[in-house]
Amino acid sequence: MTRFALVLISLLPFTSAWADRLYSDSFEVPIVGPYFPRVGNTFALPAGPTTDQLAWIMSELAAGETTTPQEIAAHFDASWTVSVADTQAFFQSLRTSYPNAIIRDVVAVTPVQVTVVIARPDLSTPFGFLNLEARYSGAHGIVLFGVSNYSGSVQYAEDQGLDLAQSVAKFGTLSGAPAILVGRIGANDQCTALAELNSSQLRATASIFKLWVLAGLGRGIAQGIIGAEESITLAASQIASGGTINGEPLGTIFSLSDMATLMIGISDNTATDHVHHRVGRAAIDQAIDAYGVAQPSVLKPLLDISEQFHLFFTFPLATAQAYVDGTEPDQQQFIDEEIVPLGPYVPGSGAYSNTGLLTSGSWRATPMDICRAFAHHRHLPQGSDAIALVDRALSAQSAQPEVRNAWDRVWYKGGSLASSDGYHVLTHAWMLQNSGEDPYVVIAMSNSDTGGIDPYKVQSITGRILQLLAQLP
Repeated sequence: MTRFALVLISLLPFTSAWADRLYSDSFEVPIVGPYFPRVGNTFALPAGPTTDQLAWIMSELAAGETTTPQEIAAHFDASWTVSVADTQAFFQSLRTSYPNAIIRDVVAVTPVQVTVVIARPDLSTPFGFLNLEARYSGAHGIVLFGVSNYSGSVQYAEDQGLDLAQSVAKFGTLSGAPAILVGRIGANDQCTALAELNSSQLRATASIFKLWVLAGLGRGIAQGIIGAEESITLAASQIASGGTINGEPLGTIFSLSDMATLMIGISDNTATDHVHHRVGRAAIDQAIDAYGVAQPSVLKPLLDISEQFHLFFTFPLATAQAYVDGTEPDQQQFIDEEIVPLGPYVPGSGAYSNTGLLTSGSWRATPMDICRAFAHHRHLPQGSDAIALVDRALSAQSAQPEVRNAWDRVWYKGGSLASSDGYHVLTHAWMLQNSGEDPYVVIAMSNSDTGGIDPYKVQSITGRILQLLAQLP
């Protein structure tokens, strides 16, 4: 289904001897630079299906341009159902609202989806959120294109004057089981808190668990077991609920690097299950141990998306709870004998709705665990294919505007789990770094057994915290 309207929650320390050899042998702070460097009044973006289409769109927004039917046919997918006349009118409305538009900020860049902030050359408000999706396969036609006005801040007025301690305290009121760490990764990769609440307490991570899938992948590349640019075939056996790439033809060939970027950058669940399958659960579980998770048995054996969703919807609650409470060997046996034979979870096919497991029976870790994951990721061998892939994947998304322009490196992963009662789990994790300096982290985990977490309130208060960190000397 094609559409113009943009709906966006925008506000959307110890290692083994082997690991010491795998990772960098120096704790010096590496020199880092923007993944999408500014060039004049725009940004240098990598070539790809969406970025190539974005370049065309930006050229169309120049004053005096006219978007022809031939151009629409060449750039939009065959599934685009908006009429040529209406598409032309939309382009003209953008030329009127954002004449000679420039890219002011980059929020997300992946092969199938980009989000940027556009503005008039004089940078007067309102700005515009531009969201674009394109096919990975074929002619890379546009399947979604929308722009919505943006005032320049995601913060509610009531949050704009809060200091760091007040912001953390307010975050603690936004869910039944909050946990937050605002901290720094030191030269020895130790995570220390500037402000925190329950930062050593387990919370449901939602898609932040993908940091450890990425860890297994990065380690495999560093070992030479996996190639960063391997070809991965889109397979029916790894199609997962919520995958943006589910509309691509089966058999489409992706690079492993692109799959990793999709897994992290837009949290694509199908990309996740393909990467999980390629790396293997055993290697991922080894990465969990090596990355210093406080309670590794809670995450291991690490389920993929379909496996976790089967626990939510396919098994009676008593059976699913017995799995959660079981030992690792018992869990592995249940996976092998009961879950794996079921194949991918098909949305709506389950006979049960174990919503209580969203917070207590899904992937769980602490904010400190997530900080340590960031710390270990950045010490993959410098200059290697492993760190290049990890940096690309984690740099793909900033989750909010007004973040990337304040830092040389922005890494992000977030996630959510919801029911008809709204969000039960809503999580955000940033690592923010300027070259030659130790990174900051903001890891904000909201859990609620009854649902009802307000994503806009969470966005506002995390936006304030991010702003405060950017203002530090």
